[in-house]
Amino acid sequence: MPSLRLPVALVGACLLFAPSCASHAPKPAAAAAVELSPLIGKPPPPIEVARWVRGEPLARFEPGKVYVVDFWATWCGPCKAAIPHLTRLAKEHDGRVEVIGVAISEKQKDEHDTEYIDKVARFVASQGERMDYRVAVDTPTKTMHATWFKPTGTGGIPTAYVIDQKGNVAWIGIGAPKDVERIVEAVLAGTYDPRKEAELQAQAEREAEERSARDIAAAKAESGKTDDRYPGYRAAMERGDTAAALASLNAAFRADPASETSGAYQWKLMLLLQGKDSRAAVEEYAKDLLARCRTNDDVVGFVSAIIVSTSEELRFDAALAYDAAELTAKQAKPDSRWQQFALWRLGWASFHTGKREQAIASVEKALANVERLKGTVEFEDLADGCNDALRVFKKAAK
Repeated sequence: MPSLRLPVALVGACLLFAPSCASHAPKPAAAAAVELSPLIGKPPPPIEVARWVRGEPLARFEPGKVYVVDFWATWCGPCKAAIPHLTRLAKEHDGRVEVIGVAISEKQKDEHDTEYIDKVARFVASQGERMDYRVAVDTPTKTMHATWFKPTGTGGIPTAYVIDQKGNVAWIGIGAPKDVERIVEAVLAGTYDPRKEAELQAQAEREAEERSARDIAAAKAESGKTDDRYPGYRAAMERGDTAAALASLNAAFRADPASETSGAYQWKLMLLLQGKDSRAAVEEYAKDLLARCRTNDDVVGFVSAIIVSTSEELRFDAALAYDAAELTAKQAKPDSRWQQFALWRLGWASFHTGKREQAIASVEKALANVERLKGTVEFEDLADGCNDALRVFKKAAK
């Protein structure tokens, strides 16, 4: 299969065929209309941060100025790649555009752990003039994540807010520099229309379908030079056209349902994670896979690895994640490496659905198995992950 090249920050630690699971082809994702966020046209939430690590604190959004509020993290590759673009954007529109970086989702032991703030401060200092705009760090209790980031529904970082001259939210999206720059230019010019932006997105998706169709035709014409099971996919990925790649996969799944569960469902999930409405798209496809493939441990296991939040942040639907985690734990081979990771994920899924005692029991079982199997099975840092989880669960249970 062609390799799927994705940013490390999107893939994270989420890695993982049965004909009986491939009876229904998924609906094409690219043709879906884009809906406006309910936050558009309204003032943003207050800025409440732990510390401003670069620049003076921002007291309010000044009328007549456009602001870009960029949510990022020190571990996020695409976030770091966007830094010089944001600096250049602010300099090119000095006095009219201001960029504010807000670091979120940094690793903590618990809500009292503030070491992450100094870590962000050191990182920002190391950037020098490359990161020449105000930067703040979220509170230990994740206030900015809860009030700003989570309601966007983007599911990934960098996520950017563009605040217009009246102090209202004009645009929210995955903060690709070219998109942020284009939106800011339109807002400054007074030509930005959120409804037209949604229409442009829908048009872009239709064009992706058309590019995919051309790729498929070209691939089929090159007999012996391509994997005909996924025509067009390789060409789209090689030029970085993820929308066309997704459309090609959907076409392949419709033509040959068995091609989906031979592994390509993983490619589709990872592509959906990069979309502008990633949470909704991933949840819809995950539900579809779980409905059709409940006895396929590869499919269920990979879905679990993608949608179960193994931190206090809840990224995807808690009930859906619990369903996937419970299935995976039941299907895992006893004393296997995968069983212990499945129990750890089940612990987190249980925690997020309010089953704290079950969460503790599941992770304690995983930890005991890791200790018992030490030297015979490689678990990497799972023991540390289990201990971190137990600290969270037991504290919440008090």
